[in-house]
Amino acid sequence: MSYLSEAVYTAKIAGEFLREMFTSKNIQAEYKSAKDIVTEADKGAEQIIKEYLTETFKGHRIVAEESGATGSQQAEFTWYIDPLDGTTNFFHHIPYFNVSVALEQNGTVVCGAVYNPILDEMFYAEKGKGAFLNGNRIAPSQNTDMKKAFITSCHSPGEEDTRKFIKLMEAVKREAFDMRKLGSAALELSYTACGRADAFIGIGLKPWDFKAGLLIAQESGCAAGGLYGAGIEKDNIVVCAPSLYNELRKIIAKVV
Repeated sequence: MSYLSEAVYTAKIAGEFLREMFTSKNIQAEYKSAKDIVTEADKGAEQIIKEYLTETFKGHRIVAEESGATGSQQAEFTWYIDPLDGTTNFFHHIPYFNVSVALEQNGTVVCGAVYNPILDEMFYAEKGKGAFLNGNRIAPSQNTDMKKAFITSCHSPGEEDTRKFIKLMEAVKREAFDMRKLGSAALELSYTACGRADAFIGIGLKPWDFKAGLLIAQESGCAAGGLYGAGIEKDNIVVCAPSLYNELRKIIAKVV
């Protein structure tokens, strides 16, 4: 048994549950805030993952989007779970969402899996061993022309983060081919990892939003930093094909 295989397995079984729920014509949602919702699918998928991990790894801590943290803060291993990343898309029957599972050992993410159940695409990585999509190694875009760059972004629903996003959107869209908000941070990171997108900008993210996707992107060969500097920040990340990273940082610096 490997931790990576367990991350992949839990993402898969939760994703299969989401795929079945997605066919329902009556998806119920609760509003956690004016711009944040949760569905029974989020809760059900999270329960599936937590029950399996709790039974399999009794000494591990679990940090999940809907139910918070369980287990000791001094635990060597911590699982970060986003049972349904892209809830708004899911609720509106837009087939762009995923399950994200990451494992951290003593503060370092050692493996992660991001599963899109609609396309049956499993992105995964183990630290130091590269990144893969359905068994095939992936690598970032080799595009060197910002005018041809396709960039994606996610932000928290908070007013300040929304303001930052709008300013960045205006600046980046003037320089790049396009910038879009697709609604699923982990998938957007994975798409950057495999070259479908040239870069991803995350503003005000939670750890379960990006830990798995960030590892996958870094292991694929992407360059990564924070919104304000070269280091990864607690809740802001910039991930980009190496060939465009410095140029994108210059654009961002003019705004933030």
